[in-house]
Amino acid sequence: MKKYFLVGLVLFSNYVFALFEDEEARKKINAMQDQLNNIEKSLEFKINQKFSKNLSKYNSELNELHDSISKLIGDVEVLQFELKNSRERHKVLYQELNDRILKLESVIEEQNQNIPQENQNIPQENQNIPQENQNEVLDQKSQPEIELRPEDVPQENSNLVPLVDKNIELDEYAEADLLVKATRYKEAFEAFDKFIITYPNSDLLPKAKYSLGYSQWALKNYNAAIKTYSKIIKLHPDSEIIPDVIYGIANCEIQLTRITKAKKTLRNLIKKYPQSEIIEKAKKRLKALESIKL
Repeated sequence: MKKYFLVGLVLFSNYVFALFEDEEARKKINAMQDQLNNIEKSLEFKINQKFSKNLSKYNSELNELHDSISKLIGDVEVLQFELKNSRERHKVLYQELNDRILKLESVIEEQNQNIPQENQNIPQENQNIPQENQNEVLDQKSQPEIELRPEDVPQENSNLVPLVDKNIELDEYAEADLLVKATRYKEAFEAFDKFIITYPNSDLLPKAKYSLGYSQWALKNYNAAIKTYSKIIKLHPDSEIIPDVIYGIANCEIQLTRITKAKKTLRNLIKKYPQSEIIEKAKKRLKALESIKL
């Protein structure tokens, strides 16, 4: 009996010892598993960090390319617009020059018709002069008379029809403005384009250019609109519509997702023209942009 008890005790001790060994091995395995999990998390974090950094870099470069392309498109639109303006302006100048030449030709023709009648009354004393000498005498007498008659000399701008009819100019501007109000922006753009070419010295030129830029904005030609607005600021810096022009530039920048530039433009507008009627709108627009999380 004692022998069986000893054998059982030995077997039980071996079992307990094996059990402790398994527990130790399990702890080591769990520790190794934890290390593997930590390494995996660390690698995943580093990969995500690297990917995010590269993605941000590529996204920034992509935005720069997008801005460059937008700028090039705007430049092309402006060049096409200026080319069209140049052609139309040359047509108008050619027509004006042709009208002036025709008017001068008619005046000269009238003078030439009056000269033979004056030369018919040849003095009697010259009748016995040979034909050759008579011609010399006629030339000597007729030429001073023409030089001494100021009414026969065509004066610049005299008897010429005025190149610009003020009433027609006002009517054409009003018609173009009605097209804007009717939201017929493509027709409005063409009408104001024609007005600017036809009346380059008009007092309404700044407003016409502003309406041209607004039509471009409505037609989603934002870069071209910015170019038009910028030229108004450069060529008509004292015009009363400059605050509206700057506000228009900010709206174009918003449409092009240039939010930082739009904020700067609105701040400059509010600072420089605090008494303008457009300032209230500018402040609301700036507040809305400030709430955007970039």
